[in-house]
Amino acid sequence: MLEARNLSVGYADKTILEDISVLIAKEDISVLVGANGSGKSTLLKALAGLHPLKAGQVHLDGEVLHHLPRREVASKIAVLSQSPQAPEGLTVYQLVEHGQFAQRRFFEAPDPDGVMAALDFTGMSTYAHRPFEALSGGEQQRVWISLALAQKPQMLLLDEPTSYLDMGHQIDVLELLKRLHREQGIGMLMVLHDINHASLYADRIMAIREGAILADGAPSEIVTSELVRALFGAEVSVLSDPTGQHPYCVPKGRLKV
Repeated sequence: MLEARNLSVGYADKTILEDISVLIAKEDISVLVGANGSGKSTLLKALAGLHPLKAGQVHLDGEVLHHLPRREVASKIAVLSQSPQAPEGLTVYQLVEHGQFAQRRFFEAPDPDGVMAALDFTGMSTYAHRPFEALSGGEQQRVWISLALAQKPQMLLLDEPTSYLDMGHQIDVLELLKRLHREQGIGMLMVLHDINHASLYADRIMAIREGAILADGAPSEIVTSELVRALFGAEVSVLSDPTGQHPYCVPKGRLKV
């Protein structure tokens, strides 16, 4: 469980997030949505312990995260940043092997079975000995998820995991993450640009505007034309899928001012 208590985050004299309190349960797929520059990625990084805080605390399983050794944090939380970079010359297997660092004792040998199990889950085991840089964008994203899975985390934090992918590969990645959550019980918090993707895959959506949480709840509770107008300055019609649980937005144009 991750919890932010009265969190304020910023750069130098600029405050990005102010007095944020939120609890992220591992039982849910939670998604942060909001306009560019609203503070989504900053909140994700702060919750992962990757951004200094101006005020407040982040708690991981009841303990102050910034007081814990990074190795212990990494044994519980895996982070997949936006556009991660891999060292040149690594095979897929070698890259995923790095995910075991937090789980191994010093001088302990890697676990080949663990690496291959992670690659099997993501459908990338046949690519194990290929150069990572030779893969397509969608394949590379699956390898990064494999690396996170090899870390054996309790929670996975992802910053725009569908960026730069076409529609088909976006759905592939989101379906993979949903299956990972369902079958392995890994909690998830991700930043997504597409509110329709958030509505379809999230148990809970947190809408961020200007560094504050504007709305927080199940998609069926909070996804409205008024919310989209407030977040993005866009006019939409909000329709509902047959279950009534996953509203989706049809764009009508920009808000006229």
